[in-house]
Amino acid sequence: MSTPLDESGTRPQDDEVESLTRLIVVMARLRTHLETSAAAIGLSPPQAHVLLRLGNPLRLGEIAGQMHCEPSHITGIADELEQLGLAERQPDPADRRAKQLVATQRGHEMRQRFIVHLLKNTPILSALTADQRVTLLDLLRSADEGPGGRRGAQ
Repeated sequence: MSTPLDESGTRPQDDEVESLTRLIVVMARLRTHLETSAAAIGLSPPQAHVLLRLGNPLRLGEIAGQMHCEPSHITGIADELEQLGLAERQPDPADRRAKQLVATQRGHEMRQRFIVHLLKNTPILSALTADQRVTLLDLLRSADEGPGGRRGAQ
């Protein structure tokens, strides 16, 4: 069976199809690992994902942009993290009208526990050498920042 024609009337390269297929499989494995790691520290995956981003204070809108979701979704997660004592809203020093989400001391400790658990036996990274991980990071940055990526879509 031959590969179907794409919009331009050409056949996609087999390596492109394999790349996408493998990426989908890796994403599913990573999602499962994220869920397991979040549960290990008593958080939902969205709570853990937001906490992971709070190495530095961030505006709620920035977090929403990074996570490709609606700001109202992040507002709800921020409320939950505040109730758990893991984060708090503070005025943004650059614009006092805006609020930033800041990890509390307890939040930083929980974030570190999550990172340790997340990095332990990470499905894709544990199979790569240090040089391959650097290459992967470069490729992911290019994909994220290029046309069609987060920065390219802005």
